[in-house]
Amino acid sequence: MQADLTAADADELVASLTAVLAKSLRALGKAGQPNEASRLAATGWSVLRHRHPREAEKINGTMHYLARLPGSPTSSELAQADSHSTTEN
Repeated sequence: MQADLTAADADELVASLTAVLAKSLRALGKAGQPNEASRLAATGWSVLRHRHPREAEKINGTMHYLARLPGSPTSSELAQADSHSTTEN
C-alpha cells in the first residue's frame, strides 16, 4: 500500500528526519567520532540547503556544535568532504 504525500506531509517528513539526523550526529560526535559526524553533517547540509533551507540551518547549528568538540575537522577539510559528496552523486 503506497500513500501519496502532499507537499505539507513531505515537508513534515523532512523536518522530522532532519531532527533525527541532527540528534544522531551530535551523539556520534559525543561518542568520539566528531570528524565523521562533521563530514556527514556537511553532506546533509549540502542536500538540504536549496529545497529545505530551514532544515539546512538546523544542520548548520549541529556543525557548529560539532566544531567545538575535540578532534573536529577544520573548515577546509569539511569543504573538501562536501565537494566530494556532490561530485559522487
